[in-house]
Amino acid sequence: MKNPLDPFKFWKRNDSETSSTSAGQSAKPARAPAHASYQTSILKDFIAAVTRKENPVVLDLGPVIGSNIEFFLNLGIKVYMEDFLAAYSNPKYSILVDDKMTLNEQQFFSENFDYADQFFDGLICWDFLSYLEPKFARVFVERLSAKMKPDSLVLGFFRTQKTAGPAPLHKYRISSESFLEYIPLDRMMEIKKVYQTRDVTQLFTEFNSEVLSFEASGT
Repeated sequence: MKNPLDPFKFWKRNDSETSSTSAGQSAKPARAPAHASYQTSILKDFIAAVTRKENPVVLDLGPVIGSNIEFFLNLGIKVYMEDFLAAYSNPKYSILVDDKMTLNEQQFFSENFDYADQFFDGLICWDFLSYLEPKFARVFVERLSAKMKPDSLVLGFFRTQKTAGPAPLHKYRISSESFLEYIPLDRMMEIKKVYQTRDVTQLFTEFNSEVLSFEASGT
């Protein structure tokens, strides 16, 4: 199986370097999820940049994994964990608008992600942005950008191909600075958008990119 974490990079706020990525457009059937461990340099690069900051604080938007919390704490990084997709999928935030179920953004943000402005040095999105309605993804990134300090960093993955139907979700367990476990969840969601480089740039308007691509192999 091709390593789905290679290649990818992170974003640095107010940085001057940029690079480009490409993304496939064809839809493929979702495969059965796989549990595997992959080597990657990006996490080590991200951690090295964050730990250079004084008393760094990171927000992790994936499912809560105790060993990930311990990993960051051992490096002197304070970490907050918010299971974004669990909150996003909660039926209580859905309202009917023009005969279509729509996220109640006002209620969602009043009950989630209530942090002070310029609070975080780092943000880990994993791959969840690909599963959001693009309009809401922009709103969400704008809200979180206000919580990020100047010269902060963002790490995330983007799907390079759509699947025919819902795609299996995964969580990421940090084995070491160089290895991530790619663990299937008992959930599937539709990939809402395949992001081109220009889309990522427009999404993270306050960040310059050392941008990633995410090859969704094994899903």
